[in-house]
Amino acid sequence: MSMNKSWLVVLSAALIAALSSCGTQAGDNNAAPSPPNDNSTSSRQHDSKTTRLIGTIHMPGNSGFTDYMVVSPETHRLYAGYRTENKLFVLDTQTNSVIASIGHLAKVCSVALVPERNLGFTSNRGEDTVGVIDLTTNKLLRKLSGGHGPDAIVYNAAANLVCVSNHEGRSITLIDPATEKSRTIRLGGLAEYVQAEPKTGIIYQNLEDTGEVAVIDPTRNAVVARYKTAPGEEPTGLALDAEHRRLFVACGNEKLVILDADNGRLVATLPIGAGVDFAAYDSTLRRIYTANGRSGTMTIIHQDSADQYALLENVPTRRGGHALAIDPVTHRVYVTYGGSEIDVFEAVIP
Repeated sequence: MSMNKSWLVVLSAALIAALSSCGTQAGDNNAAPSPPNDNSTSSRQHDSKTTRLIGTIHMPGNSGFTDYMVVSPETHRLYAGYRTENKLFVLDTQTNSVIASIGHLAKVCSVALVPERNLGFTSNRGEDTVGVIDLTTNKLLRKLSGGHGPDAIVYNAAANLVCVSNHEGRSITLIDPATEKSRTIRLGGLAEYVQAEPKTGIIYQNLEDTGEVAVIDPTRNAVVARYKTAPGEEPTGLALDAEHRRLFVACGNEKLVILDADNGRLVATLPIGAGVDFAAYDSTLRRIYTANGRSGTMTIIHQDSADQYALLENVPTRRGGHALAIDPVTHRVYVTYGGSEIDVFEAVIP
């Protein structure tokens, strides 16, 4: 066979193979959508009247599960409890980058920030401890004995207490951040998210299995009231509008129940997505957000007045996007999914 004919045969065979390969790929793409780990921002843009996806933060890890996130607007920090990596990640919200990770925190869920002492307190569910970290060096200083199954954790500035929700322990532990001494109050239900009133120090604690919000007076070390969340069931996420005295209770039966914080009166009920685990309130925009992991959506509700609410939108996020955090200054919303990923949404303001 001549050289010219040999090259012709080779080129013809290569062309046939290339066309065959392209046809196969086209068939595969028509049969199935892009894989769920296609995380490029441009590939997931959607038309929305409330938010705009502007980026994704990638934390080093092997997927798994990140629990709660906490924003410090003053220091431009976002803290993420990467439970399956046993690390608390510290992120820069100005650059959307990882700046530190604090290890040896077994199944860490979240952190309560105590800025006046430059300390953070972490809930470590895997070992029933509370970690104490330095917020400047991002180092673990020591661990304190905790209740059984510490989950949500917040700083109650009015009462000068760190509040730790013990899920399996069905209790709440209150820690003095100065002395690090603690006391525990029995609640009679599975403790989910918790909020503290910024002026009085009264504590509101979701109880998932009993369908209640327990109202706790830390000065009396006692539950002083119980608000039923019906028609909402299995309350998980909880947000507080202190100015208008409203509790936003995100429930497992796809309802957001709004209660009067002073007496438990049912104010309104609105639909949300499936698999909710977290709720947050932007007091400036007067928006309530819920992260719905099973439906892969973020429900956004507008507060028209203290007693009037309107469903704005169910924004597509990612399946498994169960928790979120809001920066009250920039109004950006951070949604975690897949363990190592955090989507960053910018609020669209009419």
